[in-house]
Amino acid sequence: MIYDVAIIGLGPAGIEFAKESLKFGLKTIAFEKSSVGGTCLNLGCIPTKTMLSCAEVFSKICNFSKYGILSAQDEFNYSYSQMCAKKNKIVEKLSDALKKDLLNKGLTIISSAAELCIENNCALIVSDNKEYRAKKIIAASGSKPLDIDIDCQKDVLLNSDDLLSLTELPKNILIIGSGAIGIEWARIFASLGVNVCVVEKAKSLAPLCDKDISARIERFFKISKVKFFKDCIVLAHNNGVATLSNGSEIICDKILCAAGRAKVLPKIINNFNLQILNNCKTNIDNLFVTGDAVGGIMLAHAASFQARSLFNSIYKNKEYSISDIPSVIYGSPEIASIGIKEQEIDDLSLYKIYKLPISYLPKAWCDDEIDGFIKIITKDGYIKGAHIVSKEASALICQIAIAMKANMRTDDLLEVVFPHPTYSEGIYEALNYAD
Repeated sequence: MIYDVAIIGLGPAGIEFAKESLKFGLKTIAFEKSSVGGTCLNLGCIPTKTMLSCAEVFSKICNFSKYGILSAQDEFNYSYSQMCAKKNKIVEKLSDALKKDLLNKGLTIISSAAELCIENNCALIVSDNKEYRAKKIIAASGSKPLDIDIDCQKDVLLNSDDLLSLTELPKNILIIGSGAIGIEWARIFASLGVNVCVVEKAKSLAPLCDKDISARIERFFKISKVKFFKDCIVLAHNNGVATLSNGSEIICDKILCAAGRAKVLPKIINNFNLQILNNCKTNIDNLFVTGDAVGGIMLAHAASFQARSLFNSIYKNKEYSISDIPSVIYGSPEIASIGIKEQEIDDLSLYKIYKLPISYLPKAWCDDEIDGFIKIITKDGYIKGAHIVSKEASALICQIAIAMKANMRTDDLLEVVFPHPTYSEGIYEALNYAD
């Protein structure tokens, strides 16, 4: 049998391509060696956000008196194992639901690894010693945690996958990297009373973020008593102490490597030199690569959008294109960005930057969430970038993304009625009143 589409990997990109294929009436098969949902659902976004939610609730409970709540109980505690059980239950439920939905839509799922074999510049799939042929093969094989070389015992060094299998928390942890993974886990650990130290080799925390966000993260870390070191690396770990390149020594039981992710491509049995070309094409006629496996921006929503754009370019004769991709770092408050960053601008005189403190908004005072800002970068009356630190920043950045996609002028955006009191009205206030 020859399928219309064969997909390797059922993470966000693979799932999106499968859904589009099935809607289009294509005979589709997918290969997933682990759980449906990929890294995001099983080992990334969803379990991490569940743990963040638990940590934030615990933090608020510990500060109940700020909200006028009275209690005779002086101390609160938590069960990390119960938090993990909640996380596991959510992941299993969502993965099972996704798989059931895809099967009901007509997708054939093979629960084993898939390898490629190249014949006459055309790919076929080999799984469990059985060959599968398809007119189009989509490699959506994802990514894995990036490994780094440190002189330490094997059980000391963890990656983000390992972290989710811990049943109890370390007393002291050192986190390498201050991207989304590093910052979110630093927030989780700090909220639960773990001593946290973050080491970043760049000269600023969250080096891929706008400079104002980097500065604000430093402030949050100081408030949360999270130690951090910039412009240095971890050299070794011996007898419970990590040595840094700046000469500092940090007591830690575990080291979390959150230094990024590396793309994963399917194994090619006959050692063909696979090359990824523009627009997810490859040097093999019927093989395409999408999602994290391409490299670049490794975010679930970016992978889904990329897969959808690839499908449209193959089957609907539409131009392959990628919109501006928003990014979010979760926790309290949320941190969200889209588009150009201030430090990337060569000539600031051509741009106008609006910045509004979140403390300007009454809703922020109601929620006791006044630490943050809305920063909007415009050129010739159009939004080119935005950077937000606020409760509900993940929702606010989506509003900005819609305005950018619709090519709305800021004058048009000011004609939108924003409800009050909300965080959304901060977009209006930033454009209308902020200097």
